[in-house]
Amino acid sequence: MDVISDILRLLDLRSSVYFHSSFCGSWAIDGKNPYQATFHLIARGNCWLHLVDQKTNIPLTGGDLVVFPRDVAHTISNSEQPPDKVDNPPRPAGVDEIPSASLICGYFDFDSPQLNPLLDAMPDLVHIKNEDPARTSAMNSLLNAITTETESAAPGSEAVVDKLSEILFIHIVRAYMAQSSVESGVLAALADKALSKVVAAIHKAPGARWSVDKLAEQAGMSRSAFAKYFQRVTGMTPMQYVTRWRMQVAYETLRNSKTPVAVIAEQAGYQTEASFRKAFKDTTGESPGAVRKKD
Repeated sequence: MDVISDILRLLDLRSSVYFHSSFCGSWAIDGKNPYQATFHLIARGNCWLHLVDQKTNIPLTGGDLVVFPRDVAHTISNSEQPPDKVDNPPRPAGVDEIPSASLICGYFDFDSPQLNPLLDAMPDLVHIKNEDPARTSAMNSLLNAITTETESAAPGSEAVVDKLSEILFIHIVRAYMAQSSVESGVLAALADKALSKVVAAIHKAPGARWSVDKLAEQAGMSRSAFAKYFQRVTGMTPMQYVTRWRMQVAYETLRNSKTPVAVIAEQAGYQTEASFRKAFKDTTGESPGAVRKKD
């Protein structure tokens, strides 16, 4: 069971490039935007990333990719010193000027209003350097393709870039898992040999009659050791994870189909509709009827 693909299908990833330009001289851009997560690809040249609240300045070079899984105040400029003023957007380099840097900025958004376990498992900033060992040849080829398509402005290039950006998100997740010791969340569980089997089993059959004993069998561990280890890694008990994933699946089924609530309850592993409704409300904060009325 490919858990990451399962999560992405459920949350309905959407991605696109929203800004592209080359600059010379003194310039700065503001990273603030309305999207859930953003990325900045330094296509060429050198510049600086400024984390406003942390008062941190990070050098960036051609090929570097910075990703913000959540909204963090930041600017990018030509100078190591944070800019006093940001012209948004700044003046691009003229046709007769030699650019000092070229940027491609994009976003990752998700149609589902539910919590996003992938974004939640990442830090505020993921910096994948050009020479990072986590950069696979496939990721490099993908970034080159995004740059080429964005700069070409050929017929259909926007649609191509949108699709390539969606694929980029998966490569970012892979690179993050490869470049660091992921300590908590679903990505940490997936990086763990024993827990990855458990999470995959839950995603393959969320409506199965799971118990801590049965999940411990999947991990090849004793009940008590498994329960403690799972909670330490993921931040929740095994049955809390089961319930959360069941409710996420049920939520999207309610949003996108006319399947009766009683059938959804059965698919989620509940013997009565009443017990499902209670679990759904406790987990999502909404009733099944309220979710269905939204659409």
